[in-house]
Amino acid sequence: MKHVAILSPGTSKQRSVFTALRTKLAELGHVEGRDVMLAFHLGGGAARLPELAQAIARDGAEIVVTDGQIASVAMQAVTRTIPIVAVAGFDPVQFGFAANLARPGGNMTGFATISDEIAPKHVEIMREILPTARRIGVVYATINRPTHRALEERAAALGLALRHIVIATRGDAERELAAAAIADVDGLVFPANPITAGIARDLVALVNATGKPAIYGDRDFVAAGGLVFFSYNIDDVFRQVAGYVDRILRGTSPGDLPFEQPSRIELVINLGTARALGIAMPLLLLARADEVIE
Repeated sequence: MKHVAILSPGTSKQRSVFTALRTKLAELGHVEGRDVMLAFHLGGGAARLPELAQAIARDGAEIVVTDGQIASVAMQAVTRTIPIVAVAGFDPVQFGFAANLARPGGNMTGFATISDEIAPKHVEIMREILPTARRIGVVYATINRPTHRALEERAAALGLALRHIVIATRGDAERELAAAAIADVDGLVFPANPITAGIARDLVALVNATGKPAIYGDRDFVAAGGLVFFSYNIDDVFRQVAGYVDRILRGTSPGDLPFEQPSRIELVINLGTARALGIAMPLLLLARADEVIE
C-alpha cells in the first residue's frame, strides 16, 4: 500500500473535505486499506504541526496532503523531496514554494484558495442582511494578515467597525462566543479555517444560541445549521486534490503539476435557521443563492 499522509491543524477527520478526498481516491482506483493507507495527523491547533511534520517525514510517506497555510509551511520546512499537495490560502510563489503557478518546479503543488479575496465578501453579505449593522465580529483560529487587511479595508468602505475574536479550542469558543461576550457586535463572520471547521457543530450551536446572524467560509457550518456559507466549494477542491494524488502516485512529478485556483464559488443559505433566528433574508440575496436549505 502507498502511504498518503494528511497534515491538518484541525481536530476531526470526519469533515466533508476528507470524505470527498477518500471517495474520489476510491473512484480513481486507490481504495483505502487495499491500495492506499491514509494517515491523519491532526494538530488540534498550530503548535504541534512542526512536530507532526517531522514525524511524517521520518515515517516515509509517499505523498502529503496539507490542509491550510500553516500546515503547508510546516511540512515544507522539513522536506524538499516528499511530494506535497497543498490546499492553502496563500500565494505559493510569494512564499517561495513554487517558481511559478504553471510549473512549480519543486516538491509542492496544489490549490491556492486565496482567502483575502473571499472574506471581504462576507462583510458585504452581512451588510445586506443587516443594513443597520455597525460592528461585525470576525472569528479566527489564527489570524491571516492579508485576510485581516482585506477585511479592514472593506469594512471601512462600508462604514463598519470590526472586532477580531481569536479562538483555538472549544473552551475558547465557549468563553468568546457567549451571548454576553459578543453583545457589542451585530453579526459574525468566520473566514475559512480548518481548525474552526473541525468544531463547526459546536460553534454553530453557540452562535445560534445568541440569535446573531453569521456567515461562514466552510460548508461544514451550514450543514450543521449555520445561517450562510459563502466561499469556494472546498469539497470539490479536495476531489481535485485526489486527482493530483493519483497522478503523483502514477509517476508525475509535483513540480510539473500547476498550482491552481478554484473557480467555483457557492452561496448557500439555511432558510430554516433564518426563520428560527427571526432573520428576514433579503429576497435579492435568496435569488443569488446556489442552494437554499429549507
